[in-house]
Amino acid sequence: MTGRVIHFPRQPLSSEAGQQAAERVLATPMIDRYSWAEELRLEDPETLLSLCGILRSQGESAPALVRDEAEFLYRFIESPKREIGLFDEREYFLGEFALLAGAACRQLSRREEAYVWFDRAEAGFRHTINAAGDLSRLGYQRLAERFEERQIDVVLELLPSLIESFRSLEMHEDALKCRFLEGLALMETDELRAAVGTFEEICEEAESIGNALLAATAYTNLTHIHGMMGNAEAAMAASSKAIPILRRLDNRVGLAKVQWGLAALLRETGQLTASIEAYRKAQQEFEAIGMRADIAALNLVVADLLLEMGRGREALAEIGAALPVISELKMAPEGMAALSLLRESARRQEINRQALRELHGYFEELKG
Repeated sequence: MTGRVIHFPRQPLSSEAGQQAAERVLATPMIDRYSWAEELRLEDPETLLSLCGILRSQGESAPALVRDEAEFLYRFIESPKREIGLFDEREYFLGEFALLAGAACRQLSRREEAYVWFDRAEAGFRHTINAAGDLSRLGYQRLAERFEERQIDVVLELLPSLIESFRSLEMHEDALKCRFLEGLALMETDELRAAVGTFEEICEEAESIGNALLAATAYTNLTHIHGMMGNAEAAMAASSKAIPILRRLDNRVGLAKVQWGLAALLRETGQLTASIEAYRKAQQEFEAIGMRADIAALNLVVADLLLEMGRGREALAEIGAALPVISELKMAPEGMAALSLLRESARRQEINRQALRELHGYFEELKG
């Protein structure tokens, strides 16, 4: 929201009062909020601005909650048509809550729903004073979604223009966030050493501007890459930098991904039993925040490890748990052939190991 101009009605709430009002809103059951809207100051721009900040801060700790709250607030403003502020506040908040809902859906791998929310965000932002900045933030989310669908060429083609837009608007942290997609693209193409260099640069720049979250996220990715490379010392060093920050920020998504990276390290160094235990711990952390897609992806990784240990029956159970979720969430648009082969082999109580590895490799690269 860099440079965001909010035009307030007479007698607006102070920032502190807006924060308190926002907390009261979130503490009130949704079913009661319409009847208490006036008392809760739900049409006050300062309350809504504080709600945006709270929900944005919870995107990495409670994405399912953020999605539900953002949808409620969007619906509240959208219909019946409410007058918010004096100028473009209504359109801005429609765009902002739609963007929050869409980003949460992306985190939860609810892709089709995310696309609809992103379209709604565009419809709102198109009519705001700060349209260029707001639409650029939306552009980042759309590119991240395209990346997760493995449209790597499209992402790499459009990324420089988006970075330039952020820099021209002096939205330097958003420009830095775009470099994560660059690093992940290098992981996707197995250029792991180049990816390490990119994320090390991100860490350095994030620390120089005092953005702890971006630094911790970059260290999380370094943990994963070094784990994939079997570089124990570097993986542990990166995780030791990421974990304290993630805990302080209650970034549960990041903590689960650090655990994923450490599990990958154990796998690469041949510690299969310990690796399975570490993957199980990551699954528990993903389950606590409703990230079913990541749980299913790790079911496949664990299945491969169980096969390695000669525990085929248990591996079949893991695959059986993963396949319905993968199909429901349409997680593998470019892995349909492998998915079909794996499903058919599991139906015959056998496992097509090549299809299994292709499929779990697809998810592991995307979530690095």
